[in-house]
Amino acid sequence: MLSCGEAMESISPEHVRVEVRRFWAILSGKLKDNLAEMYSPTAIVFTGKGKRSESAKLIAVRRSRQSHGAATTSRAELDSIEVQIVGTDAAIAAYTYSYHTDKIGADGARVQLDVLLGRATQIFQRDEAGALRIVHEHLSATTSPELKKATG
Repeated sequence: MLSCGEAMESISPEHVRVEVRRFWAILSGKLKDNLAEMYSPTAIVFTGKGKRSESAKLIAVRRSRQSHGAATTSRAELDSIEVQIVGTDAAIAAYTYSYHTDKIGADGARVQLDVLLGRATQIFQRDEAGALRIVHEHLSATTSPELKKATG
């Protein structure tokens, strides 16, 4: 926590890029950090499949359940992360990505999800403690994600 007279340093584009990479490392299961902590308590998210926005808390719980199963492997590849600083405490990150998940479903079938070209926009804002949190996120794919289901 910052004391009254202590000034927060400005957000840098590299600081935002670090947080974006951390987000995907958590989502891919490479970091065991809590995904929900990446978001502001009031954050909203638009996913590639959703018809409307949802609470980031709900999305984080769902994503954590889906991506951290013992029989799940995921990987993300990010392209260049463009960052716009929009004040001393906010920034916008925009980038493209690919994402692959391979897991064993409840019925024992192997399920693969491939997002070949996804687009992301995440708005970060510094909270009272100085941490960058996502306050708005929009993920979409240029084409529908490829879902493959095969036995064994």
